[in-house]
Parts: sequence; C-alpha cells; structure tokens
Amino acid sequence: MHIRHQNISTPVLILTAKDTIADKLRGFNDGADDYVTKPFHREELLARMKALLKRSGHLNSSDVIQLGDLVINTSKHLATYAGHPLTLKGREFDLLAYLAGNPGTIITKEQIFNRLWGFDSETSLSVVEVYMSNLRKELKNAGSALSIRTIRNAGYIVEAPDEQ
Repeated sequence: MHIRHQNISTPVLILTAKDTIADKLRGFNDGADDYVTKPFHREELLARMKALLKRSGHLNSSDVIQLGDLVINTSKHLATYAGHPLTLKGREFDLLAYLAGNPGTIITKEQIFNRLWGFDSETSLSVVEVYMSNLRKELKNAGSALSIRTIRNAGYIVEAPDEQ
C-alpha cells in the first residue's frame, strides 16, 4: 500500500470477496490492519471498524458524549438533558448520539440513513425525517435548548445554545 510508504497511519480494513489465505496474507503484507470477506454481518464489520479505530487512537474511547446540558452514555444506552432522562426508543437514541457526536457538522440524510439503517435496508430515505421529527419532539418536551436545524439541500446540524 502506497500510504504505508508515506508513513500515513490511517487504519486500513480490506473488505473484499477474495477469501483465500494467499489473498489475506497479501493484504496484511501490503499494510492492511484487518481483512473482512464477503458475505459479512453488518454488526461484525462495525465491531471490527470500532476496534480498529480504538487501537489506532482515532476513536475516543469514552462512552459519554456531552453537548451543552445533554449527556449521552452510549454503553448504557442512556440520555439525559439537564439531569432528566430522555425517553428515546432504539434508533432515536442512535440518531441523537450520531448528531451529538458531530456537533456543528452538517450530516446528510443519506449519511444518517446508511449509518442507522444500512445500505441494504428495505425502508426508504424518508424514515430519517420521521425519526428526526420524533427526536425533536422529545427534546422539546424535555425543555432542551439544543437546536437540530435542517439545512436545505444539505442535511442536518445540531448545535448547543452557546454554539449558535
């Protein structure tokens, strides 16, 4: 891999249909950090990517995301605003964690869909809008001052009151 010769330490995971031991050895000898063959389970791929990023120091090992008065504990699957628990179901929690983990960054509807539902999902992209609406209602009911803005033709952005 050319990036290894340039001393670039970005983690490399090879995702391929080539599954012989010779292919795998070639990948590792060329500088790959991990090697996954098709077919694969989405959960395994995500776990491998997370482990790779942790080992390389590119992933914050903390399970807590804090944005203003919002505190999200991803390992315990708990979110609170100003100390009060939020009632978030499944992907609503995942959506909030994704947005809060990227404050001030525009995240496209496609990025959210691919992250939360996956490329091979049977549902449509409009499901993002439904979950976004539910999440906004829950935050409003909790008295949250967080702003989840829709940027027309771009995506969504979350901001704490002191960042607006």
